[in-house]
Amino acid sequence: MSTELGPALAQLGDLYLLKNAAQRGKGARSALLGALRAHYGNGETVLAHAVADEIIMRERFDLEKGSIPYRDFCLKLMRAWVEALTRAEEHDRGVFGGKPIDPIVKPALAEVELAVAASGESIMELFDQFCRENPGGVTADTQDQNRKIVKLFAEFVGEASPASAITKAAVRDWKKALFSWPIRAADTNVFTGMTFRQVLKANEEVGKPTISEKTINKYLSAMGGFCGWLRSNDYIEGDPLDGMFLKLDKEKQKVFPYTTDQLKAIFGSPVFTGAQSSENDHLIGNVGINDWRRWLPLIGLFTGARLGEIAQLYLDDVRQEHGHWIFHITRETTRDGDVKKTTKTKGSQRVIPIHTELIKLGFLDYVALVRKRNAKRLFPEITPDTRGHMSGHPSRWYGRYVARIGVKDDKSVNFHSFRHGLADAFRRAGYLDDQFKFMLGHTGATTTGRYGNLPEGELKMRVTMMEAVTFPGLDLSHLYPHL
Repeated sequence: MSTELGPALAQLGDLYLLKNAAQRGKGARSALLGALRAHYGNGETVLAHAVADEIIMRERFDLEKGSIPYRDFCLKLMRAWVEALTRAEEHDRGVFGGKPIDPIVKPALAEVELAVAASGESIMELFDQFCRENPGGVTADTQDQNRKIVKLFAEFVGEASPASAITKAAVRDWKKALFSWPIRAADTNVFTGMTFRQVLKANEEVGKPTISEKTINKYLSAMGGFCGWLRSNDYIEGDPLDGMFLKLDKEKQKVFPYTTDQLKAIFGSPVFTGAQSSENDHLIGNVGINDWRRWLPLIGLFTGARLGEIAQLYLDDVRQEHGHWIFHITRETTRDGDVKKTTKTKGSQRVIPIHTELIKLGFLDYVALVRKRNAKRLFPEITPDTRGHMSGHPSRWYGRYVARIGVKDDKSVNFHSFRHGLADAFRRAGYLDDQFKFMLGHTGATTTGRYGNLPEGELKMRVTMMEAVTFPGLDLSHLYPHL
């Protein structure tokens, strides 16, 4: 931390000390003022230690007690305190127009005139215009989520503020405050109706865990696109997000493939071998489970597809091409206008041959059963969550399920681990990353990927690659249908 007391810190000290000064009697204020001037003249800082320590702890400043920067901080606080007490003495004499003489002190917050935006140009009004223009072509759901985040920033700087209030200093201070922002605050009843600052204050008592650094970067990112639009339209100058993102330890966030033992535990668990009931699917019993809970993990294992890509499949996305059964991962909307399908990118649309092992496990029999029900979707029981995502409910179920059967104990493995596992299986089969990346959707968009019409030769090549996939030590024959 710089030895210079920045404007925000000066205002903080002024606010605290003015409040403290107002609570003292005339005699006590005069005595303290004299003591502060005497101590400051001798370079002594003990009178400011309690105040300094409280501010350092609350604001998480990086100042070590006893260090030179700490001493400098205390001396500057003493100067602010002298100004506060001097103003209080003036009030005792009936003089109310006095202003701080020491340049280190800024006016108290109540005396600062906050800028008010012109009609139609407040931060949230401009954000609504940004969404109407939608220069990035983002989905309505993403816009809705970003609006909630930008509103938190607007509450932080003042909802009537113009775009000019979005400065680097404001973003910096908001970012610091986000370290204390509780997880899922909007869904917590005790915070209902509270503003950003009120939630922070309330959570000091509630004690709810706070958001991660990754989520803080997500919040900053939500501001980023908006600020780019503001710059392009001459509402602000410069990039207030430049240099603001937190540097994360990528290794901590890495997802690993499941080990052979973990795969054995998953596919030897009640959903696959027999559950106590459909409701108690994690307990051993005699009830067979033959719905999405069984097939999502198995399809994930042998396709490497993302959870959402599998959950949204239609029956028409499972078909034969040139005599081979395929999955068609696409974002194309059906003719009847049902829930829109999505993929991570246009290049994620692809054709994946159905592995022979899935057929042995009875997948085509499952498809035939669903067809008899005249269903449109491969997994008709899966419905969109409140955000319209087909993956929402299955994702929550899967996370709880693997934890209950003793597989998952941290974030290093999850449904995405099947994707990493398939990549390793291709490598074991002798394929290079550039040779199989299109099977995982890591390639540019193509017409064949979009519409699923592959030439026979290319499809045969994909079938050969898929059939080369094995998982040594994993035997799934106990899951084959009984003949």
